[in-house]
Order: sequence, then structure tokens, then C-alpha cells
Amino acid sequence: MPARSFLHELNPLTKIAWSLAVITVAFVFQQPLPLLGLWASVLAVALAGKVLKEILPAIRGLLIFAAIFILFQIFLIQEGNTVFTLLPGSGFGRVTDVGLTACTMLALRMLAMTSTIPVLLATTPPKDMIVAFVEKLRVPYVYALMLVTSLRFIPTLQEELGLIIQAQRARACDLESRNIFRRLRAIVPLALPLLLMSVQRARTMAISMETRGFGAGPRTSLRTSTFQTLDLGVIAGCLFLTAALVIIALR
Repeated sequence: MPARSFLHELNPLTKIAWSLAVITVAFVFQQPLPLLGLWASVLAVALAGKVLKEILPAIRGLLIFAAIFILFQIFLIQEGNTVFTLLPGSGFGRVTDVGLTACTMLALRMLAMTSTIPVLLATTPPKDMIVAFVEKLRVPYVYALMLVTSLRFIPTLQEELGLIIQAQRARACDLESRNIFRRLRAIVPLALPLLLMSVQRARTMAISMETRGFGAGPRTSLRTSTFQTLDLGVIAGCLFLTAALVIIALR
């Protein structure tokens, strides 16, 4: 992963501190507009780091998940004034202003918090992240490897899912039907190959680690995790902005 921007040059712990700052502010904000601005700031960081185009598939997936979350939650909140109903006069599918605001707020909060993960993965080599966890945070190497590997599999699974979708479309499988039951039925030919490919990939990785003597003795690292002046400045800026935004939000 070649360094293409200042974001690639930052220490992994610096980017983790930024992600934690976004999560903290997201929990404090209680209105959709500030949360929208927070999510926009995450996308702006990705744009400045020249990885926005790279993480767009992950952002689209998060948007779909947020839309599904709103769809399943918005009809369960009955407090507030009615904005509209799916069947006028029957009361079925009643949407209130309180429910609309609450669901929008929760969806934007989820987007702001989870959008930092693709940025972190796109700008940080897994080896550097593991070294930072082990050397600075004193996390056991096995746990650090498990965490980083699970996060690193997310874009890989997205690529494999895209290949499966293309293969199923080539077989004339209807994946975009407006009928909800047909859409649910279409999940099976997507989920089953993805599950089998994930199990096969995990098995291959386990064999590869075993043949390389994983866990056979003490480990050493070629590179060490160091903080530069830019890292200290970014961490200080994150702490200052987080404190200022928390104070403003709690007033």
C-alpha cells in the first residue's frame, strides 16, 4: 500500500484516535443536522486522503443498511404528530415526526461511526496496524491478528459478493425484482456461495499460517510503530475538537 497522501503517513494509532473521536462526538449529538455534518467530515477526510473513490462501495453498502434500518424502525415509533400513512384513512403504516427524526438521527449516527472503518483500512497496511496494537497498546499478537484480519476481510468479501452477483446475473437469476418474496429468495444463491468461499479462504489462511510456524516462538518486527510531529498534531486537534463539540452539544 504505497503512501499517496498525508493520511497514509499517519501512525495507525493516530487514525484510530480520530475514529474514536468521531464515535464520541456521534454519541453526543442528538440532532440529524450535526450528525450529517459529522458524516460529511468523515467523507471529507477520505477525499483529502485520496481514498474516497476506493471506499465508495463500502459507503453504498452502509447507505443500504441505513435505509433498511429506517424502514424497519420508522413504523414502530407512534409518538408525535402524523406525517403520512402508507394507507390513508386506515392508520396502517403511520409515520410520525418523532419517529422520522429519531430514525434519521440513528441512521446518520451509524453512518458517521462506521464510515471511519473503510478509511482506516484503505490507508493502513495490516502489518502496521498489528505492530501498533502489539507494541503500543500491548495487545497479545494473536488477538491483534484476529482483529485486523476480520476487518481486512470486509473489502475482500465485498469483492467476492460482486463476483457472485455477476455470475448469478449471467445465469439469468432475478436479483432486482420488486417482489419482496422474490428478493428474499434471491438471497440464497448469493449467501451460500459467499459462505462457502469465506470458509475456504479461512481454511487456506489457517494452513498458510501453520506452515509458516505461527505461534512457534517469539516474534520480531521489521518496522516499529513511531509517532511523528504530524501524528501529535492530529491527535491534539482531535482531542481539542472533540472536547469543544461535546461542550457545545451538552449546553
